[in-house]
Amino acid sequence: MSNPATEKTFHPSSAYFDDDYYDWLVSVSDDLSAAVRRNAEIGVKGSQDISDFLSLEARLLDQKALGEWSSFLDARCAYWIPSDTPASDPRTQVTLEIHDHRRLLDRIARLETGYAYSQYPASRTSRVFSGLEIWQSDQDVPEWRARYNFILSEFRNGYQRNLAGWNGFVLRLVDGGFRIVLKQVNLIDCDRPQGNNSFFL
Repeated sequence: MSNPATEKTFHPSSAYFDDDYYDWLVSVSDDLSAAVRRNAEIGVKGSQDISDFLSLEARLLDQKALGEWSSFLDARCAYWIPSDTPASDPRTQVTLEIHDHRRLLDRIARLETGYAYSQYPASRTSRVFSGLEIWQSDQDVPEWRARYNFILSEFRNGYQRNLAGWNGFVLRLVDGGFRIVLKQVNLIDCDRPQGNNSFFL
């Protein structure tokens, strides 16, 4: 059965992953990792809207509603799991994963076939996050940055394990709704051999 959420953005361009974009990724990563935040007055409602959006993003992944989750992605987005901490420039350091929009849709399409060997049987997951921080960037577009600590429990094939770390996000307003421009998953054991992380973190 076709998926309307992926059909409307079928085969988006990957051309935006150029040196300027990588420079931007490195700059944003440094900002997300910084210990001291800029105090941005974004208002109680703005903070709650972003908190609700990120809660829903996590729940969609737990429920494997990947088609709906993909509708949260900006046309020029990145999904990045660094292999070191703090994250290095992905042009010079091997990453655990770094995907553009097209690659993300390819992964979703493969998982939704039900025949992805690495997800047979499929993982069951439960995400919990805390310590949400939100601040407005200094870009010329309506853009917010956010980070939170997470614990992700996964059960698959009779075994349960826990992953932990922090997620960093860049969010923009598009047509009145938030879109994910960057999701950076920072695992506390990112520099150690990983298990089967073929589900979305």
